[in-house]
Amino acid sequence: MIRRGAGIVLLASTVICLSGAVVTAPEVAAEPPPTNVPLEYGQTRDIAVVPLPGQPEGMAVDPGDGSIWSGSNRPNSSADVWHWDSEGRLLQTYTLENHVPAEHGVNGITLDGDGRVYALDYSGARAVRIDPSTGEQTVYATFADLPACAAAAGAPCEPSPVDRPAWPNWATFAPDGTMYVSDLNQATIWKVPAGGGAAEIWYQNQDFASVYSVNGMQFDAAGRLNFVVTVSLSPDITTIGRGVVYRIELDSNGSPGRLERVAVVAQGDGLAIGTSGRIYLPISNPIINSIQVVDPNTGSIVGELPTLVDRVNRSIPYSTPASVAFSGTSLIVSNHGLLAIDPHQWAILELGVGETGLPLHYPVGLE
Repeated sequence: MIRRGAGIVLLASTVICLSGAVVTAPEVAAEPPPTNVPLEYGQTRDIAVVPLPGQPEGMAVDPGDGSIWSGSNRPNSSADVWHWDSEGRLLQTYTLENHVPAEHGVNGITLDGDGRVYALDYSGARAVRIDPSTGEQTVYATFADLPACAAAAGAPCEPSPVDRPAWPNWATFAPDGTMYVSDLNQATIWKVPAGGGAAEIWYQNQDFASVYSVNGMQFDAAGRLNFVVTVSLSPDITTIGRGVVYRIELDSNGSPGRLERVAVVAQGDGLAIGTSGRIYLPISNPIINSIQVVDPNTGSIVGELPTLVDRVNRSIPYSTPASVAFSGTSLIVSNHGLLAIDPHQWAILELGVGETGLPLHYPVGLE
């Protein structure tokens, strides 16, 4: 998920153009909460305005009760995880224990089959597991700060000329309970064994080295791990400065197989896959602010939702959407509001897409 930091200079001209366009009236309230009537394709309604510290990031929807989970990625603040019911009523706020305010807060969020929540925390480079039934928090996984390969002399390293700390950013489970986690800084996909512990390097590629590297991920129906590199800095003229969607096959031992390039997109952040196989990407470039729809069979962008007018001219405009998760035939969207001045833009939105999501994996019995 694209956030504050040195990499924002890539979008400096965009920021200048839009700095005045992201403000809404100071007392704008959310639209009525969702009803049982499905949204039409491309139609949006507001679910909730998030509490301070704001800046919602990760997104997960409970497949049982439809409740919604997100968390604050706001810099130098507490790392809060919020839980709403399916109609946008705030049920509970969990503040991550032992979080030291830092450049980022909560990033990706995912769920297991026993009702527990996993929040990726930039502070400490860790995955924190929350048990909502008791409120107990435990550190489920940790992610190493790898040295740059140029200075590593054969040790585990990040394939980048610049040494940056680990930034666990997006998590998704495989059927066997292995958690795969993208590292937005270190051009790395990690795997965490079922039950947790120190993450292991699963896949790295020098072409992923970037100010904003590997981001949203999900397994498709064929068992391939699909993911997006937010800003490609590879020398390929067709991709430089853009987002690229890839997928990797897994062999019978769970090792990475062949890498395929699926599509070249705008600066994709999170990722969700529909039952049709189409890939939905929130675009965090602040001049676009859309959800792009990709046909993985052709690599073409077949939709950009909602319309430009609807993105801008509504009670809560789309503002650097970060993550998406399916709920029925809609996507639930975290409206991150990276450049927002009005805190009402830090919100949870619902977008009709006319299909249900490909089911995620929710392992049970993880100790």
